[in-house]
Amino acid sequence: MSMKPYRTIEPGAIATSVYEDRKSRFSGFLSHVESEEAAVEFRHVIREQVPDASHYVSAYIIHDIGLEHYSDAKEPHGTAGLPVLNVLKGHELEDVVCVVARVFGGTLLGKGGLMRAYTKTASDAADAAHIVVRTPCRRLVLSIPYPLYEPLKVQLARWGVKVTGEDFAADVTLDLIVRCEDAHRVEEDIVEASNASAELVWGDEELCFLE
Repeated sequence: MSMKPYRTIEPGAIATSVYEDRKSRFSGFLSHVESEEAAVEFRHVIREQVPDASHYVSAYIIHDIGLEHYSDAKEPHGTAGLPVLNVLKGHELEDVVCVVARVFGGTLLGKGGLMRAYTKTASDAADAAHIVVRTPCRRLVLSIPYPLYEPLKVQLARWGVKVTGEDFAADVTLDLIVRCEDAHRVEEDIVEASNASAELVWGDEELCFLE
């Protein structure tokens, strides 16, 4: 897996859009996915949600394996799936899938009309999405005496450290995520703020959502 930061959309959320041209209705659905299987499954979900559509055009980009894929879904070649993929690339999004369901209105739109419709639908969905950045981070486990818990937790937030877990036993143990580039500085700040009474264990590096 590449450890470079990249843009995606908020996991668990689906951004939507609707565009109409000469009674054809184009409904766009944009979701976060992290595998090709999840992207294919999302397309099946949209088919069930919009059962009266004549075409289910899709495109997805999977960060981990560097995969880009699109399907015209029997629309004229180059008029549907590729424009949707180009929207994802233009918005610099990865680990995303976009499905555009078209309900045919009875009038042929021509290649230019189709390209405009699919581009507009995908672009509106991307504009409606909550964009987040997946960032290279280091996991840390911090153990501190109880009197330090409240003041140090305030400081951690100021330092851009995300607390992902807490355990209250003989001491307080906090599971932390911090940007790789900030990890050593945060360690020094914790040592200073705790008068060297804190214990810090370094964990793995991984891509994380910090928002």
